[in-house]
Amino acid sequence: MKVIFDDKKEKILMRQKDGRVMEVIFYDSLLHNIYRGKVLNKIDSLGAYFVEISKEETLFLKSTLNYKVGDNAIVEYVREPANGKLGLGSENFSIENEAYTLTRYPIRKRPRLKKGKVKDDILYKEILAEKERLINEEKFLPSPKLLRENSIKEKYLEEFKDYELKDFDIRNSRDFVKLADQIRESEISYKDMSIIIDELKTLTVIDVNSGSRKSKQGKKDFLLNVNLDLVDFIAYNLKLRNIGGMVVIDFLRSDGEEMIKESFRKAAEAYGLEAEVFGFSQMGLFEISIKRRGDSLKDNLAKRSLLF
Repeated sequence: MKVIFDDKKEKILMRQKDGRVMEVIFYDSLLHNIYRGKVLNKIDSLGAYFVEISKEETLFLKSTLNYKVGDNAIVEYVREPANGKLGLGSENFSIENEAYTLTRYPIRKRPRLKKGKVKDDILYKEILAEKERLINEEKFLPSPKLLRENSIKEKYLEEFKDYELKDFDIRNSRDFVKLADQIRESEISYKDMSIIIDELKTLTVIDVNSGSRKSKQGKKDFLLNVNLDLVDFIAYNLKLRNIGGMVVIDFLRSDGEEMIKESFRKAAEAYGLEAEVFGFSQMGLFEISIKRRGDSLKDNLAKRSLLF
């Protein structure tokens, strides 16, 4: 069974497949909003600016345009704050409608037809007009001002349109309470084995344990099979928890390092992890790097007081 649960009050989607929570999406995010921001400061040596988009938030913007302090700048919010860094803005905003996508640059770029869509002259002209409107907004006041709000929820539901959509109250959901318990604890059981996930400030460390698993196999084969059996579960948890940055996995010492590396690559691809897999270091630790996508699930839930 494939279901997406929607808590409209908390603005959270929880995607579940065959009883297993696959992903939690927060659609109160500012990501992909487009603003008329106000330039507060600049770093000449970097070609970078600090752009205020609201009383509460400032974005870091690298630009080839020569803004002055106090100028307006049209920016898209492209990366949320993480690890003490400001959110990231981009002047090359991207917009879309039912049939087309379009970016600000190159200026003369034509709208691109979405896969599976048919040409539509009205929608084609509409998206060109919207691009022109956004560019012209740089001339007006007051600043800052939200010009175009994201459609995170709509895009997500379109991507998973084969899922049934149901309303739910996240604070009274047994499935969510179970998930929150799992996210709050560092040790997670899987069948008769377990992993320990320590989310530190600069990296995440995962320790593999054979638990109570027994086998009549030789020791080397036994340890390798434990490692291989846990690869998918580790990749699933990295995706679910939205863990990014450096990740070090302490697998059980075994042969078959290339087999583990290849198995992890396939699992990362299956779960949509944007990961660079380095493999085993000289100390026998398995190293990967995952592209950051905002705060981890644990941090997001804590901010919303949902780790109860």
